[in-house]
Amino acid sequence: MTNLRKMITSNLSKYLLVLPAIFLSCFFLQTTSASSAGVKITAVDSTKLAAFEGIYQNKANTFAYFNVKAVNNTLVAKQIDGNREIVLTRKSDLGFEMKDDDGDETIPVAFSKNDAGEIAQLMVGGRDAWVKVKEYIPVKEVKLTADQLKAFEGKYKFEEKDDAFLQITATADGLLLKQLWDGKEINFMAISDLDFINKENMFPLKFTKDQKGNVIKVLAFNRDMWDKVKE
Repeated sequence: MTNLRKMITSNLSKYLLVLPAIFLSCFFLQTTSASSAGVKITAVDSTKLAAFEGIYQNKANTFAYFNVKAVNNTLVAKQIDGNREIVLTRKSDLGFEMKDDDGDETIPVAFSKNDAGEIAQLMVGGRDAWVKVKEYIPVKEVKLTADQLKAFEGKYKFEEKDDAFLQITATADGLLLKQLWDGKEINFMAISDLDFINKENMFPLKFTKDQKGNVIKVLAFNRDMWDKVKE
């Protein structure tokens, strides 16, 4: 698998599942089919599966949402604004597990309740938090002019690795990001004058300008900082 976070930040924890062509940073990003095989529920599993159902928003990447439903004694999480889904297999009352993107390892998924005894959050791998919310709030596209989009064009270097570069180019509808180490490309639409997103990959970009209005940095997935190269 070739992806940005696996190639340039191998020291990160393996629970961070990543999308096959780019940065992968979210938990529900393995493509799989819901299994029809149920699991045996023991006496310790006192919380009904229906209590876990609902919409969950990633705490770090607020553009990422999944809808969790009970299916055949398992939980199936489906990406909103995307086609990915993953099966969560129950191991205890509030504990579940999921397969990693290669399918050869399992990752713990722990739900937690609020003071009222309602399911309020889940944690993937002990670190990646998803909060149960009342509704999905879709992002709205913002139309920028050709000159506005052209200001983002250029080559960007990853701050944590000197030989990792991205090329960003303006398109008729937004921006095109290209990984220069493997040629992978991904399109983004504008949601503000400095913020862009690819909804299918739940992948946000946030640009920074200096005092003169020049674009100097881009933050990917709210954690990876890239500096614009002066050419």
